[in-house]
Amino acid sequence: MSVDPSHFLATSNGGKPPLLKLQNISARPELNGQLGQAVSFAAGRYVVAVLTAEIAATMAGENNAVEPSYLKLKPESLVEATNFEQLKFGAAVAFHHARLYLNSPALQQRGSYIMSLLPPPIQAKLTPEKAVLGAAIVVLLNIMLVFKLLSGWIGFTKIFVFISLIMLVSTIASPDWMDGVKAGKPLRLIAKSAAINAPTRFKQILIQLTGYRNISDRMVLGLMVAMLLWSGKILLTPSARQLRLQPPTPNTSMQPRAPRLPQYDLENIYKMGWDDAKGGKDFGTSLPDDIKADPAEAINKPSAYEESFDWAYDPPPPLQKQKSSSFGMGTILSIFTLYSFGKDLIVTPDGQLMLDPAYIMMRLRTIEPWRLGLMGMSLYRVVNAFIR
Repeated sequence: MSVDPSHFLATSNGGKPPLLKLQNISARPELNGQLGQAVSFAAGRYVVAVLTAEIAATMAGENNAVEPSYLKLKPESLVEATNFEQLKFGAAVAFHHARLYLNSPALQQRGSYIMSLLPPPIQAKLTPEKAVLGAAIVVLLNIMLVFKLLSGWIGFTKIFVFISLIMLVSTIASPDWMDGVKAGKPLRLIAKSAAINAPTRFKQILIQLTGYRNISDRMVLGLMVAMLLWSGKILLTPSARQLRLQPPTPNTSMQPRAPRLPQYDLENIYKMGWDDAKGGKDFGTSLPDDIKADPAEAINKPSAYEESFDWAYDPPPPLQKQKSSSFGMGTILSIFTLYSFGKDLIVTPDGQLMLDPAYIMMRLRTIEPWRLGLMGMSLYRVVNAFIR
């Protein structure tokens, strides 16, 4: 019999055991959906350390006071956690690790170092905890300032789409990159393998997010192409600020026309009168007939330079503010959040649909307060979009 039939141990994975998900445990169904790592294999069963984010963060901090619980499980009761579940578990571990760091001696040392960089009058008013908090606030303000400047120039939607696209590509390609780096493959082969497996990875992500498994390869490919085209359109479309800074298009109606020859001016008329007086002629003899008929109209005609332009300027109509759609990016994300929240309420960890009110209330009591707050804000956003 193999010492590791399902390749769940650290010896089969380069010294690092994979994160496993418990399933199909009928004797203790509350364990289904929890995560753990295989420690050993004997008598047809794996010894699994059941982990929570808090326990994993404590063990990562070299605190031996906390030990996980151990179970003996059959190989069919274990499955390797998906990439999304691993990322979610890693984020939770990082959060708990940060909480432990706030109460650790390392924080005191870091705070003391920050205080040593400040003038003595300020040091007297600070503690190491306050110094670290102040430094974190300064870093956060700088990040917000950079984000504000980029949002004003590029646009918030473009930044959000760009970051989301980078995260999605990283999630899809990370397994192939990690496997390729471990195997020592060339960069070209790693990139080729990631591109070939991208549709399959994207399909797995869609199944994990939606729970809908009847997704064909053509649907996955179509969604990928549509998502890339939509992202490209948003990223390449000029923002409102960029449109405002573009130079205006010259108006052809204001282009100068060919100048016409001058007709009359005061100097010519004065010269005509002077010549008539020197020659003994009657006043106005040399003047043209149109000036004799209406002198004021003829003399007050616009000059040749003024007539060389067409001043009939037709200004463009004022820009009308377009009515924003109620179903923007925020509303779409809120609908997706409500769907994910509802799915967690009525679907058991082993994938069964459960509409029992008692089970739903039990699930509501176990959900973190921040998720309930996020659900409330998402619900308000969606309802507001419908009634507006």
